[in-house]
Amino acid sequence: MSSLLDKKQTGLVFSVQKYSVHDGPGIRTLVFLKGCPLRCAWCSNPESQNFQSELAYNRNKCLGIDKYTRCVDHCSSGAITFGEDEKIDLDHDLARNELHLATACPNDAIIVYGEEQTVDKVLKRVEEDEMFYARSGGGMTLSGGEPFAQPDYALALLREARRRHINTAVETCGATAWETFEECLPYVN
Repeated sequence: MSSLLDKKQTGLVFSVQKYSVHDGPGIRTLVFLKGCPLRCAWCSNPESQNFQSELAYNRNKCLGIDKYTRCVDHCSSGAITFGEDEKIDLDHDLARNELHLATACPNDAIIVYGEEQTVDKVLKRVEEDEMFYARSGGGMTLSGGEPFAQPDYALALLREARRRHINTAVETCGATAWETFEECLPYVN
């Protein structure tokens, strides 16, 4: 596939974590992709399991309804109610289609896990730490969720990283077709 097509390929990214030293050799940037076909009880990233964007709520960050109610004003589904502690309660099932609530929260108590991003956008973030990779032997690690649950996107990321001379690694549970591994292996260090 051409570099231009790879750069424009989109996928659902859960998070990008910089300066990691436990997920491959050297200093690495981890790209967490959303979606996993398994539901392991010991999963270290359970918020990455679903195959769609979703809201998360951190009650400790909530300013409280006595100080701020913009999130309530923007909620049309009834997903937000008032808790006994003067903070909101969020019904995740009702809020499934209300991702915009995250933009109404000034304190990031409500955030979105999962954003559609192009390969080019992700790799520009990865390249910000290029000087650390050269000195430490690091690079980019795909993780998740299960990165191969988005096989076309994972392959495009790996291929384009190779074109940009970024070392790559993949953390996988192996829940994918063998053909996906075969296609990606030439692009993994």
